[in-house]
Amino acid sequence: FWLKPSASRSVIALDRILVCAPMFRAVTLIRSRCSVRPVLGAFQVPSAAPLHVRAFAAGSKPKVQDGTLEGRYATALYMASPDVSKVYGDLASLRTMMQESADLKLVIETPGINPESKINALGDICAAIGAEATVLNFLKVLVENKRSHLLGKMIDLYETFYRAEMGLVPCQVTSAVGLSAPQQAEVEAAMTQRAPTGSTLLMDFKTNPALLGGLVVKLGEAVYDQSVATRLERLQNQLLAPVS
Repeated sequence: FWLKPSASRSVIALDRILVCAPMFRAVTLIRSRCSVRPVLGAFQVPSAAPLHVRAFAAGSKPKVQDGTLEGRYATALYMASPDVSKVYGDLASLRTMMQESADLKLVIETPGINPESKINALGDICAAIGAEATVLNFLKVLVENKRSHLLGKMIDLYETFYRAEMGLVPCQVTSAVGLSAPQQAEVEAAMTQRAPTGSTLLMDFKTNPALLGGLVVKLGEAVYDQSVATRLERLQNQLLAPVS
């Protein structure tokens, strides 16, 4: 009863999806197009070793859509997550470990490593951090599908989905010199007024002497550049522009 997924970009990039329809007490296979509607589902991926069958509960799609290969995998994991906050925390911990350990990053992203050894290593890591079973199952799918080198991007996208769901908006503020606590509070209050209603800002203050003065604020995808360096550049362009 297995069907291969469509090559369409809209199809979630998981090799096989098995859907159980309890109301009919029968097993039905469907082709998923970015939404899994049945109550229960399971992913099964072919490999040289015996097949692993992993069950996932279908959930709602993330508020932010991403049609890339990484986005379709991240969307599938998001919809399968029994606890989005817990899964996000597990993925964030795994990402931190990859950033701090070049060896771990190499093991995960190198395709030539034996898949069984890679899965065993990931299993030990997930056990150490107390990760959800869904996370380990997802990692096994990536290894068996030879997609583990994209894990970092998938975690970043899952983070985007999670923040959108929770109303968390990243706000990065860059200044020429460090801002005092009252100045930071003033900037946060000003940007809160520009953020969507009900949002919670994730403030991140950085310094860059090249700005000379002023601020550059990135709120979500919007950028507000009020730095002295940019103002001087604009003035220079105006002075050098040909006179009509």
